[in-house]
Amino acid sequence: MGLTETYNYYYHEVADPRVKNWPLMGDPWPTLLIIASYLYFVFQYGPQFMKNRPAYELKTFIQFYNLFQVFANAYIVSEFLAVYPDATALRCVTSDPSWNPDAVRALKACYCVTLLKIVDLIETGLFVLRKKKNQISFLHVYHHISTLHFSLALTRYYGGGMAVLYPALNCAVHVTMYSYYFLSSIEGIKEVVHPIKRYITMIQMVQFIFMMLHTLVSLKPSCNFPKLPPCLLFGNLLFNFYLFYNFYKKAYSDPKKTKKGLRDSI
Repeated sequence: MGLTETYNYYYHEVADPRVKNWPLMGDPWPTLLIIASYLYFVFQYGPQFMKNRPAYELKTFIQFYNLFQVFANAYIVSEFLAVYPDATALRCVTSDPSWNPDAVRALKACYCVTLLKIVDLIETGLFVLRKKKNQISFLHVYHHISTLHFSLALTRYYGGGMAVLYPALNCAVHVTMYSYYFLSSIEGIKEVVHPIKRYITMIQMVQFIFMMLHTLVSLKPSCNFPKLPPCLLFGNLLFNFYLFYNFYKKAYSDPKKTKKGLRDSI
């Protein structure tokens, strides 16, 4: 099998036929162009554009952005739970590839997650426009790009069954995280909620651990689920956990750094 045949087989023939006509699902090039544009703006055009300009404040935009994220993630979680009330259970559940209304509903929720991961890229652009260069870390950029790729793959190949745990749990964590971001931008409230920030990072790390345990369930011989995707996902989750753990140690081991990090939060 040649390179072209291999590409067509794995990217088109094996993919879920229900999503092939959905925007961004037919070919990889639009998503790759989005990521290339994102990296170009963050590391080349954006810094050059802002070089002789004062930092933008963008407080009102950020508040609306955070509220949008809260409601969008909450909606996606509710859609998953409507189809899979026990979505967070550590058990093997095969996906339903049919046009059953519930199966399509779960698939559409996965698709919404992919679209939301593209919206998430705006955050890095805000850091550039606000001249928050210190927040454009390897962790930040890698996390955004990797979650977009895995969300895209999940939608194209495994949009249901036990695979919904990953987007459902991630969106639930994001409801908490963006609620914190929104509240921390309000005078009179931010000082009350600021101490919670370190626990947001802890919740994210616990999320990764739970997801890794879930991938181990899918690797059981008795579980009728492809074995390569969970292995790749496990490696990505472990790497993300490592990055977040290093961030947690650096951000909260020094009280002075902790206070600065709280002031710099989006």
